[in-house]
Amino acid sequence: MTDDGKGWTLIARFSNSDIRRWMFDSGRFWCFKINALGNTTSPSINADMISTAFWFVSGREFKITRSDDPNHTPLLQTTANCLAGQTFRSKITSYGDFTDGKVWASDQCLGSCTVQYGGRYKSTDGFQQAECSGDIQSANNIGFWCDWSGDGSVMMIGGGGSSCLVADHGIGITEMDGASFVGQGETEDDFGYNANLTTKPSQGYALNLWIH
Repeated sequence: MTDDGKGWTLIARFSNSDIRRWMFDSGRFWCFKINALGNTTSPSINADMISTAFWFVSGREFKITRSDDPNHTPLLQTTANCLAGQTFRSKITSYGDFTDGKVWASDQCLGSCTVQYGGRYKSTDGFQQAECSGDIQSANNIGFWCDWSGDGSVMMIGGGGSSCLVADHGIGITEMDGASFVGQGETEDDFGYNANLTTKPSQGYALNLWIH
């Protein structure tokens, strides 16, 4: 397990540069993986990764950093005991089992945590609505299992809804028109903004997920 020297443990990484996707149609890759996958020790690798820490290490907060930042500056860091002593898997699956095409929400987020932003968040794909407060979430939040008008995300960064250009911005985004991942392919991304864009999100860096 990798520690950044400040008590943060690296648990997962999301990259758009490889063919492996976090959002398989079955939904089981990211929530129910039982073995580590990818390089779990280097935060600078631009490829998908999941560490056993994803389901073994419990904590209070999590942060997101970029793989091209050797200082691991948080783009986003939760506050107010977001994880409440849970592992990240426990947190993300506590809202339900959305495998095999199950729709997770309709015009709402099933949960959220308050966050603070920093580093190069303004120039990072997926953070385009970090300063927008919308119908289903305010700007200073990260939402879990969000949907608006059929466009969704597993983790929506910032506001969502009609005033913030729907809900497919953040990590695990989809244009399914039903908040699931079945039958998509080209209309979903590991992270990014607007999964239906013909210009895909950045492949030059990955997003690291850490727990503390």
